[in-house]
Amino acid sequence: MKTLVIYDISDDNLRNAVSEVCKNFGLLRIQKSAFIGNLTSSRRKELRDKLKSVLGGANGNIQLFAICQADMALREIIGKEFSEEVPSISFV
Repeated sequence: MKTLVIYDISDDNLRNAVSEVCKNFGLLRIQKSAFIGNLTSSRRKELRDKLKSVLGGANGNIQLFAICQADMALREIIGKEFSEEVPSISFV
């Protein structure tokens, strides 16, 4: 099942830590503060626990959504899809 993670965190270091957790769980960034990917329910619980730990008592909001395949099929994208810029590596 797809897991969608969205967050609103003003602290740069904390926001970057949340981003890294999402990436470490194999999630793909789809907007600046949104990640999505396939996770089992047990992995989703692990992700939730890790994100709770990272956020601690700091100001911020993180939301996790489990999205079934039928709902994903109804997704509509308006505008250009977000993609992280990957630095190009040139070999000389």
